Amino acid sequence: MYNTFFKQLAEKENGKFYFSDENIAFVDGVRSPNVTFKVMFNYKNSCFTIINRTGTAYVGTITCNLLKELQPIAFEINNISHFKNLFFRRKSRLKISSDNSNIHYFILNNEYYKRLEQIAHRDKFDPTITCKPEDTWDIVTNYHLEFENWIEPIEPIINLYKNLIDEFEKRIANLSLKSYKEMKRKTI
Repeated sequence: MYNTFFKQLAEKENGKFYFSDENIAFVDGVRSPNVTFKVMFNYKNSCFTIINRTGTAYVGTITCNLLKELQPIAFEINNISHFKNLFFRRKSRLKISSDNSNIHYFILNNEYYKRLEQIAHRDKFDPTITCKPEDTWDIVTNYHLEFENWIEPIEPIINLYKNLIDEFEKRIANLSLKSYKEMKRKTI
């Protein structure tokens, strides 16, 4: 089932699919499975890498290396635990942090972000999504796969990244928030 999903994703995105199924041997002779699903593709010259590991790690990582010409904007999306949500009574389980109010507004109103919120509210989907400069500008999502439908957030994350790339291309993030909202209302 998972092989089929990742193969179809690679075909849909005109990318490449890689699969690895190995056993890891520990000192005491115990063996543990280590299964890796990997998809790589490009969107507007930005390289996407999706890696999901099961067995010893159960982690998912989705990375997009952005072109510097895009003038990306730093942001972070974290999860608010179910426990903290009992005290804060927030409708959303995800929290957006950015010094740029336009990118905050854009993400908050993005349909794929809203789908990720629904998944986080329903399941134990606890992502950390960051866009920040290191050696290069990258958008990186890390999350554990310890919930029932762990492939469900992959396509919304990919589409959120694509929408962010399209938004960064417009180079309108430095407008006032009022002007930015007005511009967004006209395009809807």
